[in-house]
Parts: sequence; C-alpha cells; structure tokens
Amino acid sequence: MIIRVLISALFLLSAFAKLYPMPLYGITKVFEEGQLIPMGFSEGLAPYFSRFIIAIEFFIAFAILQSNYLKKVILPLSITMIAVFSLHLFYSIFSGDSENCGCFGELIPMSPLQALIKNIITIAMLVFLYRNTEVNEKNSYSKLSIQFLSILLLMFALLPVQTVGKNKRVSSFSEYVVSDMNMNEGKKILCFFDAGCEHCMDAAKSLTSFSDSIADFPRVHIIFSDSEEDKIPEFFTYVGKEYSHQVLPFYNEDDEINSYLEILGYDYENPAVIYLDNGNQIRFYDGTGVNAFNAEEFKKLFQ
Repeated sequence: MIIRVLISALFLLSAFAKLYPMPLYGITKVFEEGQLIPMGFSEGLAPYFSRFIIAIEFFIAFAILQSNYLKKVILPLSITMIAVFSLHLFYSIFSGDSENCGCFGELIPMSPLQALIKNIITIAMLVFLYRNTEVNEKNSYSKLSIQFLSILLLMFALLPVQTVGKNKRVSSFSEYVVSDMNMNEGKKILCFFDAGCEHCMDAAKSLTSFSDSIADFPRVHIIFSDSEEDKIPEFFTYVGKEYSHQVLPFYNEDDEINSYLEILGYDYENPAVIYLDNGNQIRFYDGTGVNAFNAEEFKKLFQ
C-alpha cells in the first residue's frame, strides 16, 4: 500500500506541477511549448493533448489507490505512459539538451537526465506492484470510465482550449502598437527586441532572410526597449533591413500599462517573436530556452 500511495502522490504532483504557477501559463508555456511541441505535436493538437495527459495523471493518482482494474488497466497504463515520455527524454539527452524538461513544470525544474532517472525508478516500482497485485474479480468498468470522463470533462471545463481560426480577434498587443499597419488584419509578425541583444539580432536577421525568399511574407513590426535605443541603427544594419518599429521605456512605475516590460509580460523574455493571423496568436516564441525562436520551425508555418 505504501508504494501505491507514493506513486499516487507522484502522479498528483506531476499533474499539479504542470499547472504551476498559473494554470494557463503552466499548461501552455511550460508543458505544451516546452515538452509537447518539441516532441512533434502540432500547435493545434498540443492544447487538447496536454489537457488529456494531465487528466490521465489525475485519474491514475486516484485510481491507483483503488483495486478496480488495478492490474488489468491502471498499472499497464501508468507504465506505458511513463515509458513513452522516457523515450523522448532519451532523445533529449543524446541531443545535448540540459534545459528543464517540463515533467514537473516550473515547480520542480528537472533536466532530461534527472527526469529519466526518476522515470526509471517509478517504472521499477510499478513493475514490482504489478507482479505483486492479484486480479480483482469484482472490477467495474463503468465506474472506472465515469471517473476518467468526469476528470477529463472537468479539465476542459476549467481550462477551455482557445481555438484559433480565421475569424478576427483583437490582439491584446494591438492597442500598444504605433504603426500604420493593423495588427488585427491579415498576417503580421510582432517582435519585442533589445537593439543590443545578439539573440534578437539573429532572430531579426532570420526574418529578413525569410522575407526575401518567401512570397507574401507577413509585415514585421518591432517594439524596442529604450535600454539600448542608441544601437537601433546598428541593429538594422546587421539584419539587412529596416522594419517598422517603435521605442518604449523599459519600465514605468506609474499605474498605467505603457512600458516594454509590462506589455510583453513579466513571464516572457527577449527575443519575443509573435506570429498573428487576423489578431489570432498563432505562435509565440520567447527567450533562449525551450521556447526560443526556431528559424526552421517558424519557416514551416509558411510552407
């Protein structure tokens, strides 16, 4: 029983961790963008699969404490689920990735190697439990199904997927953009850069390369912070093209949201590249970690 309680606590912690520090931030930025999309899931499928996986984790956490289909369903499901994610961890390790794998979100940052060791220990415990569990003849498939469907419905009810379509929306950034272009009309690319940031310069140079080689490439608008405003001319010389741009103070202490840091958001970092279609946010890259701007992935959005 002790092993079952430990495994239950582990799955419960894993599910809650993916919703930390705020549910939508944890599930979208950390789990989907940091783990599922790098695994090959599309941005359209990732929001649904993320909620499905977290629902399964909650379900296993409760179901493993019961005897209902424990040996026939719950333990094999648990082992299979952990084994599949372990394969991705193997790939990450051999690819040289040492960033947070997202298994426990940002609550407990873990490298792929640390997560893999944790998974191996967990699988060993599950196998031991499987071998020492007798088949219960009084299983109730309907009760098990009701439990899972209830948890799954609750996940989607509390964290509804924000669908992206061709219908127009008003982007949350549009009111802060000072430009002749309408950010809510057609395809646009909005960037938050520091003019002296090498990663920002490289991202902008990739956009220039794409704009020269891809027909009907979206118009680009850049919001610079004033921390390195004097380097903007040098920035455009390096990237090979001068884009529509504006400069905002990095931070203001007044109550109005009017600074670079406040508009971008405290949870995001440079360089930020946001692809919008009719105001719908299609892709949001930021920082230099797992969600960093990926030129090859970005190019595929237009092919």
